[in-house]
Amino acid sequence: MVGSGNSKEKETKKDILKNNEMQDQNFNIDINQTTPLICESCGHTHFTQVYLMRKLSPLLSPTGEPALIPIPVYACTKCNHVNPEFLPKEL
Repeated sequence: MVGSGNSKEKETKKDILKNNEMQDQNFNIDINQTTPLICESCGHTHFTQVYLMRKLSPLLSPTGEPALIPIPVYACTKCNHVNPEFLPKEL
């Protein structure tokens, strides 16, 4: 359907404009007023996003099937350590 493709394209453009507006509202922060995050294990300052995986029992799952839940965290690129401050408080 040609009409449905055009509406999806319009929605996408609308979403892009909305995201740009949100980015324009960012605070002007002097980087010198921030503190670096350092790996508590090795002192390295570079991190990459990784995922902790949790398994949900079929008894608790809305589908009745076991489910895997990815939880994004940041790990040191040198030693793979995850600082406790990067973990959800529930863990």
